[in-house]
Amino acid sequence: MLDRAVRLVMSVDFLDAFSQLPKHIQSKTSAFIQKFKQTPARSGLNYESIQNAADPNFRSLRVDQNYRAIVRKPDSGDAYLLLWVDKHDEAYAWAQRRICKVNPESGALQIVDLEAASVLATELGAHKSAQIKGRFDDVRDRHLARLGVPEEMFGAVRAVVTDEDVDKLLPGLPEEAADSLLMLASGYSVEDILNLQDQREERTIDPTDIDRALETADSQRRFHVVTDDDELLEMLAAPLEKWRVFLHPSQKRLVHRDWNGPARVLGGAGTGKTVVAMHRAKWLAEKRFTGVNDRIFFTTFTRNLAVDIEANLRKICSPETMRRIKVENLDSWVASFLRAEGAPIRMVYDEELDELWQQAFTVGLEYPETFYKDEWKQVIQPQNIQSLQDYFKASRVGRGTRLNRMQRDAVWPVFEEFRALMRQKGLKDREDAMYDVCSLLKNRGEAERPYCSIIVDEAQDLGPADFALIRALAPDSDRGNNLFIVGDPHQRIYGRQVTLSHCGIEVRGRSRKLRINYRTTEETRKWAASLLSGLKMDDLDGGSDNLTDYRSLMHGNEPWIQGFNSFQAEAEFIHRQLRQLEQAGISLSSICIVVRNNALVKSYASQLNSLGIETRNISLTQADNPALPGARVATMHRVKGLQFEYVFLAGLTQDAVPPQNAMAAAADKAARNAILKAERCLLHVSATRAKKGIFVTYHGQPSDLLNEQQLNKYIKTK
Repeated sequence: MLDRAVRLVMSVDFLDAFSQLPKHIQSKTSAFIQKFKQTPARSGLNYESIQNAADPNFRSLRVDQNYRAIVRKPDSGDAYLLLWVDKHDEAYAWAQRRICKVNPESGALQIVDLEAASVLATELGAHKSAQIKGRFDDVRDRHLARLGVPEEMFGAVRAVVTDEDVDKLLPGLPEEAADSLLMLASGYSVEDILNLQDQREERTIDPTDIDRALETADSQRRFHVVTDDDELLEMLAAPLEKWRVFLHPSQKRLVHRDWNGPARVLGGAGTGKTVVAMHRAKWLAEKRFTGVNDRIFFTTFTRNLAVDIEANLRKICSPETMRRIKVENLDSWVASFLRAEGAPIRMVYDEELDELWQQAFTVGLEYPETFYKDEWKQVIQPQNIQSLQDYFKASRVGRGTRLNRMQRDAVWPVFEEFRALMRQKGLKDREDAMYDVCSLLKNRGEAERPYCSIIVDEAQDLGPADFALIRALAPDSDRGNNLFIVGDPHQRIYGRQVTLSHCGIEVRGRSRKLRINYRTTEETRKWAASLLSGLKMDDLDGGSDNLTDYRSLMHGNEPWIQGFNSFQAEAEFIHRQLRQLEQAGISLSSICIVVRNNALVKSYASQLNSLGIETRNISLTQADNPALPGARVATMHRVKGLQFEYVFLAGLTQDAVPPQNAMAAAADKAARNAILKAERCLLHVSATRAKKGIFVTYHGQPSDLLNEQQLNKYIKTK
C-alpha cells in the first residue's frame, strides 16, 4: 500500500506519454515510479526547478540520463501529481507552456496549455471584428467557467463565429468544456446544460485546495489517485486502456447514479457507450446489488459482441463482482431458458428457415418470395400477429407494397402455413420464441424474476420482441436501477426498429446523450458521418436523432480513397501500406482489413499471406487477443464494437456493397431503400472502428455508396 501521508496521482496525459516511450524506457519509468510513490517528499529525489515554467509548482525528476518526469509538487496537502514523461528538452518544453490550476467556478483541476490557447485565440480572431457577433458572445464569463472553460481560453472562445471555428476550438478545451460548448453551439442554453450536469447548486470553491478539486468528477476524468501497488502495475501494463480508470464526467454521471426507472443513453460511434454500460454493471454489482443471490444481466444482440464485453468486464471487475454479472446475447439466453424449462422447441435461423419458407410458398404466391419474408420481419413479428383478424388491423407504415383487406386475406395463408410447419417440427424463429418466453415470465411473480437489473448494449439492433422480453425480465418499472439501455440508431445494421414506450419501457425524463467521440479523428468522423447524409434516424422511442452535436477532439489525416484496375493491384497496395505502417512502429495486430462478407475475408487474407503479410481472422466465438501477431481480417458485421489503430475498408466494389443479389431480390423500392440504409450504416460502423485513420480501396467500379462528391474530395492519385 502507498504511504498514507502522501497520495500519488496519475494524470491521463502521463499515461499517454508513457505509452509512447520505447519499451526499455517504460521499464525504467516504472522502476522510477515504484521508488517515487513510496516517499515522494524525500530530498534524495533531487527535484529540479524548471526555468521559465508558467506554473511554479512544476518540478522535473530524473528517469535516466536522457528522460525526465514532470511532477506537480504541492505547497500544501498530500497530492503529488505525475503529469508527463519525455526526453529532457521535450519534457521541459511541455512544462514551460502549461499550468495546473483549479477552475474557480467548476472546482475542477485542469491543465491548460497557455501557448496553444494564445495561438488559437489569434487564429480564430483573425477574421473576427467588432461588427461580427461571436457565437458565444451572450454567455457570461462566469458561466463559461462554470461549464469548465479555463479563463486562459476565454479569448479563443470569444473569437468563435462559425461551425468551423467550433471544430478548431474543441480539441484545445478540457473535455467537460468541449462537451458543454458543443451543446451551446447546438442550441442548448446554459441552464439546460447545468441541469443535465446536475450543477445547479451554488458551491464555495477554494482555488488552492487541490485535494478537494481531485474529488470532482471533472478532475477524475484527467487524474486518478493510485490506491495500491497492484492498481499502479495494471495501469502501467496497459497505458492505452484508459477506459478502465478514466471516465468523462458526462459518462460518470450516468454510471454513478440511482435512476428511478429505465434509463436510455444515446451517442455516436466512439462516445464510450459500451464503456459506460460496463462501468454501470460494475457499479451496480459493487454498490447496489451486493446480495448473495443478486444478479445483473448484461445483454446485447450478437454473440461475438457479448464475448468481447465479458472479456473487457473481467479487466475491471474482481472475480467476486463478475459472479453477480451474467453476460450473454439475448438469443443464447432464450435458448438456454427454453432448454431449462424443458420446452420441446428449438430456435432456428437462416437455411432451416429458408427450407420452411419454400414449403410454405407451395400454398400459392401473389407476390415475390422476398415480399413475404420482409412482411414477416417488418409487420407480422414486430406486432406479434397471430391471426388473420390481427393482420387486418396491423399497421404497415413503411412497407412499399400496399395491401387492402382482400389482399391481406390472400397473402395470409403463406404466413399461417409457415407458422404451422414450424409448430409441426417443434421449431421457432427467434421472435416467436421470445414472445413465448415473455408469456412464461409474465405468469410468474416479481420474486421469481431472475435479475435485479438489466444492462442493454447496442439497443438499436434489437426489435419489439427483444424489448418485450427484456421488459418481462426486468423488475417492475417503479423499482430503481432496473433497466439501463445504450445505443446509436446510426449504427443500426440489422434493420430492426423499436419504440421503447410501445414495449412498456418508459424513459421520458431519464434520457441522456453522449456527444464527444474519443476513438476516431475528426477527419474520419466527418467522412463516416457523410455516409449517412440525408438519412432520418429515430431515437429508439419515436423521436428523432442526428449527428449535428457530435464531434471528435482528435485530428489526423483525411481518409485515403484509392481505386485499382484489379484485385491483385488493390491487394499489393494494401500490402505496401501495411509495411509502411509497420516500419512507422504500428503493430500489424492493431490494423484490420474490413470487408463485406466471409468469402472476401478468405480472398484478402490469402492474397496478403502470399505477399508475406501474416493475417489473423477475428473469430465469432472468442475475443480478439491483441498479443497474437498478424494483421486482422474481418467482416463489417464482426468488427462492430471493436477498435483498431488503422482500418482498411477493402473491396468496396459496385457488386459487393451493397450486395447485388440482395438488391435484385428486393420486392419493391421500399425494400431496396431499407437495404441501402443498412449498408450505409454498416460502412459508417466499419469506418468508425479506426482510431488514427482509414484507407478505402476498391477494384473495378466503386460502390455506389462512395458517391461522386466523396470520390472527388478524397481520392488519391494511383
